[in-house]
Amino acid sequence: MQLSDRLYMNVSLVPKRAKVADIGCDHGYAVIWLVENGIAEKAIAMDVNEGPIRRAAEHVRRACMEDRIECRRSDGMEMLCSGEVDTLMIAGMGGPLMIRILREGKEVLERVETLVLQPQSEIGGVRRYVRENGFELAEEKICEEDGKYYFAMKAERSGSYAQDAWSEEWQYSYGTYLAEKKDPVLRRYLQRERRKYAGIIAQLHSETKQNERKCQLQHKINEIDKCLARMQEA
Repeated sequence: MQLSDRLYMNVSLVPKRAKVADIGCDHGYAVIWLVENGIAEKAIAMDVNEGPIRRAAEHVRRACMEDRIECRRSDGMEMLCSGEVDTLMIAGMGGPLMIRILREGKEVLERVETLVLQPQSEIGGVRRYVRENGFELAEEKICEEDGKYYFAMKAERSGSYAQDAWSEEWQYSYGTYLAEKKDPVLRRYLQRERRKYAGIIAQLHSETKQNERKCQLQHKINEIDKCLARMQEA
């Protein structure tokens, strides 16, 4: 099965021999790929809407994987029992919704060892939430698909080791993993965002509200510059 660059990025972060639940599974291709390629031992495809679950179930049936992939209609982790899986994959939704799902599924989350998350917005808030709730960011990836950039992160349950303290805003906004790896895709993304913000500032007039907007955009540029500076040092 051929996956899009974004989906392949997500599934590439799932650990081998995982028992995985895909929250917001859409068509179910991700879990089928994981089982088909021997990454996941079993999988549960879950979605809040009936349409995606029907499509996922049909795709699973066509792949002859009903014995290893189960499809459930569920609002977040509502229909997932504690201890059923050790890995959660949540992708393709906004950061606030992702955080709500993790917060409301706290009982299930306590038995989960790995999170694979690909938020579409407010990525910094997701990084902050997982770091403050028992997980350490172990790996991150970024890809460009159809002119859009997507971030994915693998978070593992923290052991006895201490996390490095993050005191800078850019660390939550862009992450330290890719910056320290000098990832070229991250660099292109940052440079594009910097040009975009600078272009908006150049078009704003000297009115009070627009001055406030200029300050906000300049702050974003400053945070980007800090991340780019770290990439030069790493």
